Amino acid sequence: MTYIKLALKNILRHQTRTFLALLGIATSVALIFSIISFNRGFERGLSKELDATGLHFMVVSSGCPHEVASLVLHAAVVPKFLDIDIVNKLKQFDGIELISPILITQLPNPQKGRIDIIYGMDMNHISQLKPSWKIDGQLPSNDSEVIIGFEIADHDKLKVGDMITYTDYQKSFKVSGIIQKTGSQDDAYIYMPLKAIQEILNKPQGVTAIGVKVSRPQELNYITEEISMNVPGIQIVTMGQVLNSLANLAASAKTLSLSIAIIAIIISAVGVMNLILMAIFERTQEIGMMRAIGASRQDIFNIIMYETIIITVSGGIIGIIFSVAASGIIENFVRIFMPYVPSGRMILFEPLIAVSCLVFALIIGILSGTYPAWKASNISPIEAIRG
Repeated sequence: MTYIKLALKNILRHQTRTFLALLGIATSVALIFSIISFNRGFERGLSKELDATGLHFMVVSSGCPHEVASLVLHAAVVPKFLDIDIVNKLKQFDGIELISPILITQLPNPQKGRIDIIYGMDMNHISQLKPSWKIDGQLPSNDSEVIIGFEIADHDKLKVGDMITYTDYQKSFKVSGIIQKTGSQDDAYIYMPLKAIQEILNKPQGVTAIGVKVSRPQELNYITEEISMNVPGIQIVTMGQVLNSLANLAASAKTLSLSIAIIAIIISAVGVMNLILMAIFERTQEIGMMRAIGASRQDIFNIIMYETIIITVSGGIIGIIFSVAASGIIENFVRIFMPYVPSGRMILFEPLIAVSCLVFALIIGILSGTYPAWKASNISPIEAIRG
């Protein structure tokens, strides 16, 4: 306890210098905590959104896997149409439980001053494609009705029975149902019967993807290989491939971010070491007096080590608190640069990650404080008092 009191007293002597050291450590730990937490949240959110699709794989036109992943999870508009005859070809394969054509596009909505994302689908398949949905109202009973996401309804103050009009196409649709908040991208779309959106686009057979669910998931690889070999001009993307594609993208960003964080940590550790060394040089006579009145080399070593550990661990705690408090700002910043980020909170306080970061800060303290503590413990009492 005496060591801690002396260490705190010495730390508070140079508040500006101590503040700068704390700032460096806090920044480094905040970076590491945010990166690890974001990666955990990314994997958690991605798995949740994949499970919510209710599909095993998507059949799309050949293209970039990231583009396909965006179509599957983010309802991105891909300007490529599939031949509807592919649906009939897929029906010939054994083990397929559900085949659902999907058409995703955008329609201008002049009344609201925005572009709506339209998700055209067979409304009879909603319970299988979106098993987690809860709908206020009912599914469309004809091609002049739609269901809308929670965000659309909340923003436009729409309720069941209201109308949505697309003046450019002279088409109006009645809102038959509103999806309860899912916390995912689904909240921001308008879901229209497939035939209705095909008519608007003058693409009576147009689809941008075909969702497929198999009856025996253990045979998924065999089924997809058979389809790929016998149906040309398509690309099959399983949910696992989407997961891997986006996970690899996140891993690349994580590696780059961790590299930057490690450089910041090294700079912070050097800064702490410099702080302690400067404090030792300024307190040479004081340390000499302590030695002269009976303090051992171990006592001096312990005091200096406690100073370093207190600074680094305190900086670590501040960094974690800041990271959690500013999680919303950090996530919004990351979403600007990443092509896809799952919905929901990515950075959450997880005790295991927090403890790991504090242990890491402690290790930094021990490493950066060992040399200054050793140097201080070897100061000669007589030479120090002489100055």
